[in-house]
Amino acid sequence: MKQRKQTLTIRILLSALFLLLLPTYAWEATAIAPVSESIMAFPNKEPLPMVKLFRTIPKKTSTASDEPLFSFSVLSDVHVGAEDEDSKKRFRAALADHHLIRPESKLMVLNGDLSNGNEADNRSLVSIMSEHALPPVHATIGNHEYYGMWQTENGGQDTSNLNPNWTSQKAIDLFHQMFNYEKPYHELVMEDYHFLFLGGEFYRDVDPNVKEDAYLSTEQLTWLQEKLKAAAAAAPDKPIFVFLHQPLVHTVDGSDQELGVVQHEELRAIVNAYPNVVFFSGHTHWNLETTKQIKQLEFLAVSSAAVHEIWNSNNEPEGSAASQSIVVDVYTDRIVIQGREHSEQRWIEPVFVKHYEGK
Repeated sequence: MKQRKQTLTIRILLSALFLLLLPTYAWEATAIAPVSESIMAFPNKEPLPMVKLFRTIPKKTSTASDEPLFSFSVLSDVHVGAEDEDSKKRFRAALADHHLIRPESKLMVLNGDLSNGNEADNRSLVSIMSEHALPPVHATIGNHEYYGMWQTENGGQDTSNLNPNWTSQKAIDLFHQMFNYEKPYHELVMEDYHFLFLGGEFYRDVDPNVKEDAYLSTEQLTWLQEKLKAAAAAAPDKPIFVFLHQPLVHTVDGSDQELGVVQHEELRAIVNAYPNVVFFSGHTHWNLETTKQIKQLEFLAVSSAAVHEIWNSNNEPEGSAASQSIVVDVYTDRIVIQGREHSEQRWIEPVFVKHYEGK
């Protein structure tokens, strides 16, 4: 009997040790509130959950300047289509590549144009994400999230006629259903760093003059100004990360093709007052390797190109296998930004480094 008890005790201790050595995983399934009436236009009545499998990484306490405090990735213009196998293949490859190069990443940002704004596409997007072990995911709404506005009865697209059964509010509801957001803009504070996510609040059904630009309300701009002020006061020597799908006009290469933001003058005046802002955008699809997609202005402007399709400096699709995004490593005294070519699993040179004083 004594020997049995000793054997049982050893087994219990070994089991406990095994559990302690396992990686820590967190399964987060956000049960979204019942589908609103705006979603009921789709034949599939089941709620669309945003499901993420991610590994929790403990906060680093080291202040060594040669080791990053944390890393995060920024992907944009994924354009996943339920019937578009190439888009799904590229997205899967990008997610796998990011896990390969930064397995302990703290955050993944999807900076707009995740799909064409219909339920079938969004379900494909979520399904692909659930196949991968991802860090927490935050997203912004892009112009293509409003493209249910062009959907025809047979599921195609006709950009010459607005869909009378679709509205900007329905598009926002569908986007929020995936990520459980309350508004098209929100804040994340992680590791004492501030991440501010902006988003266009309506599309051409409300005002045809909006075109493909982001409309930011006075409420959103006031919110941004308040958040920037608070972030700068709390940590004057840290970068403040701001995300919007559309770039501010005349910043990165390709940003002069459109206004980008209806209230671009107001937004530019706000971010100009905060030199530690790092303003991430997508939308243009312009190549990270052959065009200038990081520019130091009064603030730092950064584009993440596109996962789905890369465009050249003539503002035309390259028709290549290229698929790009960026990785940001955050150190105590600097940030390091580097592009990634997923189709070849290689880094895009040169690396961009920005130092922060007072560290």
